[in-house]
Amino acid sequence: MKVCIDCRYIRERPSGVGAYVQALVDRLPALGPRAQFVLWRHPRAKAPLSQAPNVTEVVAPSNPNEPVSLLLPRLFGPTDGDVFHAPHNLLPFGIRSTAVVTIHDIMWLDEPHLAEGSALLRVFRVPFFRAGLVNAILGARRILTVSQASADAIVRFHPATRDRVVVTHNAVDARFAPPVDVDAARARAAALVGSDAPYFLLVGQNAPYKGHELALRAFAAMVHARGGGGSGGERLVLLQRLWPGRGLDRLAQELGVRDRLVLLKGVPFEGLLALMHGATALLQPSLAEGFGMPALEAMAVGCPVIASDIAPLVEVLGGAGVHVPRGEVGALAEAMQKVREEAGWRAELRARGLERARAFSWDACAQTTFEVHEEAARLGPLRTMS
Repeated sequence: MKVCIDCRYIRERPSGVGAYVQALVDRLPALGPRAQFVLWRHPRAKAPLSQAPNVTEVVAPSNPNEPVSLLLPRLFGPTDGDVFHAPHNLLPFGIRSTAVVTIHDIMWLDEPHLAEGSALLRVFRVPFFRAGLVNAILGARRILTVSQASADAIVRFHPATRDRVVVTHNAVDARFAPPVDVDAARARAAALVGSDAPYFLLVGQNAPYKGHELALRAFAAMVHARGGGGSGGERLVLLQRLWPGRGLDRLAQELGVRDRLVLLKGVPFEGLLALMHGATALLQPSLAEGFGMPALEAMAVGCPVIASDIAPLVEVLGGAGVHVPRGEVGALAEAMQKVREEAGWRAELRARGLERARAFSWDACAQTTFEVHEEAARLGPLRTMS
């Protein structure tokens, strides 16, 4: 069996999809030692992606979410094999081999305003992402997705996919663990934050669906409800990928909490761990998600999680975190205040989170993925795509 996998999300900057693809690359060759894996590698990825003897790598000189990649994939890498696996939502046109696709969410189909905040950019981006997603839904022999909530959304959008959708939950690697030296972790976090004051943490790209503006408003409401002022109290730390701080600086100034807002970018992995180790809680007030990697990562290191009550986050947390109604600033502020004030509640959330995180396994994800590759190769293409 020959499997081509588009690995261009593995690159110089971390992302949830990149972590997912890397986890597969690390495990699939050993699961199928008689199979051949052809990996499309981004030019800025650290090479090689794999040392396995049954892996061939091809540099694909384009980004995955570009029109030319969607329309003319054969310009950038081989697509001829038993299976072509597109692991990041979009299935390129013109794939002749049996297609497997991983759809992480269908936000571009059902809530595009949350994926892109600019109405002007949506004019161009929505048709592109819709085309790639619809091609994936109609053309893939098997659709992998990262949560049952995401699977349900795909089936609601196109009921004929019911028998083709397979859930493979994300996981985290072993480096996400409680600190060995608590004091050292706190000191490193304080150095990054610029203060040893308590802080709440948000991690993720600065996009509307992540709810960072909502979190800032809730943080300000919590501070002002206690009559807080100045820069001596707790902080809100935003570790953002893509457009860090865009629009939030001015809002923080208007809300009177600019001195308490800490915007970080380019923090190495060890810094991310330290920030999670030291946080009062990780906030994930998302308006939409397919899974919720920061929440799982936080649970794995023993950081309490406060999240919205959307279905994917309820599924991932499994009762181990605090949920607030989607989009409600007041409820989020109240939850933050409770977690901040009640040490016993924080300790219980830490224990629950550590236990819940152990339920997720990259090994299990990769095993199911390999079985899907084998099944897809046996069944052949669903239809001819052009």
